[in-house]
Order: sequence, then C-alpha cells, then structure tokens
Amino acid sequence: MTAPLLSIRTLTASYGAVPAVTGVSLDIQPGEIVTVIGANGAGKSTLLNAAMGALPAGGAVWFDGADVSALGVEARVRRGLCLVPEKRELFATMSVRDNLELGGWCVDAARRRSGLEDVFQRFPRLSERQAQMAGTLSGGERQMLAMGRALMARPRVLMLDEPSLGLAPRIVGEVFAIIAELRKSGVSILLVEQNARAALRSADHAHVMELGAFTMSGPAADLARDKRVAEIYLGLGG
Repeated sequence: MTAPLLSIRTLTASYGAVPAVTGVSLDIQPGEIVTVIGANGAGKSTLLNAAMGALPAGGAVWFDGADVSALGVEARVRRGLCLVPEKRELFATMSVRDNLELGGWCVDAARRRSGLEDVFQRFPRLSERQAQMAGTLSGGERQMLAMGRALMARPRVLMLDEPSLGLAPRIVGEVFAIIAELRKSGVSILLVEQNARAALRSADHAHVMELGAFTMSGPAADLARDKRVAEIYLGLGG
C-alpha cells in the first residue's frame, strides 16, 4: 500500500475547557474517498477545521509525507489541502467569477485561467451565471460555487463539510455525482456528512463519530451493512 496522502494522528481540539475532538486518527490514500458520519455535535466539523489549521489542535497532521501541524491555513492550501466549509462562506456581493478568481489566489495566472475553464466545464451553471452575484444563487448553485472555488487552488485533498446540507434530493444527487467525478480526476476527498446513506455509498472507507471520538471504522460497504449503523444512521431500525 502507498503512503497516505493525508494522515491525522491522535488529533484533539477543544472549545475552551470543552473537548470536541478526542484522539482521532485517520488516513486517506491517493484517490480515495473517506467519510465521517455522525449526529449533530459529534465533532465532525471541528475535526475538519482542526485538520485545516483553522483551530488550535493537539496531535499531528501529515500531508504528503510532511508534518504540517505547525503550518497555518494558507500554507496548507498551498500544499494542496483545501476545505469547503459547511456554511460555504462565499462573498455574497461579489460575482461568481470573482469568487472563483479569489479561490485561485495561490496559483499563477496561467493555472488560474485553466482552473476557471475546468470549473466552468465541471459546473456549467456557474459558467452561465459567472456575472451574477453569489448571494443571489440557489442553495445548490452556492454549493457548486463553494466547491469550484476550492478547486481553483488545485487541491490534492478536498475536505467537504456537509455538502448536501439544505439541498433538495435531486441536487444532492448532483453533488455526489460531482464528488465521484472529482475522485476519478485524482482528487482525494475527506467527506463529513449527516446523509449517511449517500456518504457510505460514495466512500471507500468510513468512520462513525460520536462525542468527539471514532466509535466504528472500516470499509464503507461493511459499515453500511452493520446493524447498529443501519438502525441509527440509515433509518432502517425495526
């Protein structure tokens, strides 16, 4: 097996005196989708923000064989680690195109131009609406813009925090189809989701997070068949 592209080791994070993540470890191999499922408040978003360097954290984060634990967010983005946050955090009064251009801040002009072409090819609706203000987009379009903006930095690992949140079922299907296509193009993905059914269907490996810790881990297909996971997270209880 090749070395993990992203390796998180005994990660801890707290909000004041309240622990939110307690000793979590995971690996992501090149070209792999790993998902973390769990209820609200389990610590999933905190895990992603700590891995991104947006929150103080204990433990270690290794990326492409290097310890990046002491690096800030911008340095991690330059190395190829990007996060699409749950709230998307778009610039509502700026155009779709300008939001995308800002996402390419860490690449040169030529790569920014080719990145725009790639994003518009992957998300045709963003191409149609590139002059439109981001705040006027639909929920699905905002999610596509948030993902497209992150892709402008040419990430090798893309972390997605609840990408299906608040979206209609048809749009959720589109978002997960995009995630599958990203993996085919060589982007590894760490996916945090409350939509456990869709997440487990898409992922190679999965973790169940409860109260800041992983309580179950394994191949996603195995967890999808597990009776406890089915009852609690897939709505298949008797």
